Amino acid sequence: MKIFILDSNFSELERFFSSSNRFEVAGCADNGNDGLKGINETKPDVVVMDLFLSGLDGFGVLKKLDTSSCKIVVTTAKCSDEIISRCFSMGASYVLIKPYDFDILAERICDIADAEKNVVKENKGFSAAPVSGFAPVSFADAGTKSVTTLLRDIGITPNLKGFRYLRLAISMVVENEAVIETVTKVIYPGIAKEFKTTPVRAERAIRHAIETAWERDGGETMKKVFNLPNNIKRPTNSEFIGLAAEYLKA
Repeated sequence: MKIFILDSNFSELERFFSSSNRFEVAGCADNGNDGLKGINETKPDVVVMDLFLSGLDGFGVLKKLDTSSCKIVVTTAKCSDEIISRCFSMGASYVLIKPYDFDILAERICDIADAEKNVVKENKGFSAAPVSGFAPVSFADAGTKSVTTLLRDIGITPNLKGFRYLRLAISMVVENEAVIETVTKVIYPGIAKEFKTTPVRAERAIRHAIETAWERDGGETMKKVFNLPNNIKRPTNSEFIGLAAEYLKA
């Protein structure tokens, strides 16, 4: 997988990716103008890009770059709802908050690449068979607990479209709990970008998946897993995502 690194301190990232047989460093740059030129020349599969660059900042690069030709992983030390939402709206596949672990970054890139392969298969009329332990888009494992396993245990099965969307949404919150406050601004647009759908369809599919699991046994399994009171109503999308993330982080 060809990686282009666009970061003012790219040397450590270059050493890391160069030492892995999974990646090929197509090029590096420490300012936006050189980076944009290098990306267009080398045509990488994935660009790892810091938002804050000299010359042309990350938003300027996103504006001029054909984001349909490669995946963009944005890294930034400054996190806000507006910044994250803007990144997704401009074509970013994922936003990672600095400081981060390089191994985590590598996992995220591989997950994004795997997700793209599955989307291509589905668009051709094939559906990838669910595999136990498969690392979902963005981060299947939180500690020793699996997002995939949790959803299946609750009754949200891979045949439901909302299964994949919930898998990504929960993992986003596990990594950054503040994202739960931005479901409509960040999570749904992020899912829409990743799975080539719309935020409205993402919200609807997630709601349907939760309703299906709840109605299967009157919510008894969900209540037991999340230790909910008997008289509670079915959780909303954001409530369910938050409960699942808390469970996985416990």
